[in-house]
Amino acid sequence: MIIEIKDMVVRRGDFTLTVPAFSVKPGEIVGVVGPNGAGKSTLLQSLAGLIPRHAGDVRVLGHDPMRSPVAVRSATGFAAPDTSVFEVRISDLLKIVSGYYATWDHAQASALLSRFELDPRKRPSQLSLGQGTRLRLLLAMAFRPRLLLLDEPAAGLDLSARRHLMEMVLQFVEGGDTAILLSSHRLEDVERLSERLLVIDDGRVVIDGTTDTLVGDDRTLEEALLAWGAA
Repeated sequence: MIIEIKDMVVRRGDFTLTVPAFSVKPGEIVGVVGPNGAGKSTLLQSLAGLIPRHAGDVRVLGHDPMRSPVAVRSATGFAAPDTSVFEVRISDLLKIVSGYYATWDHAQASALLSRFELDPRKRPSQLSLGQGTRLRLLLAMAFRPRLLLLDEPAAGLDLSARRHLMEMVLQFVEGGDTAILLSSHRLEDVERLSERLLVIDDGRVVIDGTTDTLVGDDRTLEEALLAWGAA
C-alpha cells in the first residue's frame, strides 16, 4: 500500500479531522473533495508529515510520517499554492532543492521548466499566481516521488495549463507503482482525473468509493456533493 490509515485524528485549534480507515494502492488517483474547511488540506499536510496527528496509525510508503519524516518526505511530493520556497532565482532554487533528494532527476526538472514556461532567471516573488503554482508542481515532481499530494494544483492556471497538468497527472501513475491524492475546487478536473473519491465534510469522512459508482453518468460531481450534503 502507498497509504494506510486507521483511526486517524488531527486537531487544529477548534477543528478536528477524523479518518477511521483509508488506504491507497499503487496506481490510484484519489480525489479528496468537500466544502471549504472540511479538512482536505489538513489530511494532505498530515500525510506529508507537515503537521502532527493526535491519534491513530498512519503509514505512508510503510513509514509513519511523524516518526520517520525524512523517509516519507524523500518519497512524497507535496504541492500547494502557499508552499514556501526560497526567494532566489529559479535556477539556483533547483540546485538547492536537488541536494535534498537522492532521486532528483535533473533531466526531468529541465523538461518541466521548459514545459511550464518558467524563466530560470526569475525569483518566486516575480511570478504570477499560475507561474508560482507551476513552480511548486515542478519541485514536487522533479525527484520522481512515489506519492504525489496535490492541494489546489490548478490555482491560477488557465485552461491550457490545466490540460497540461491533467496529462502530467495521468503520466505520473502510468508505471503503476505511484499514487496521487488530489484536492481541488475544480470539480470537473477532479471528476475527470480521479478513479476514486474521498468525500470529507466538517472533519469527517462522508463517503469513499469509485468515481463511477458514486457519481454515475446521470449527474456531475458537484450535483453528487449537493446530494450528500457536502458541497
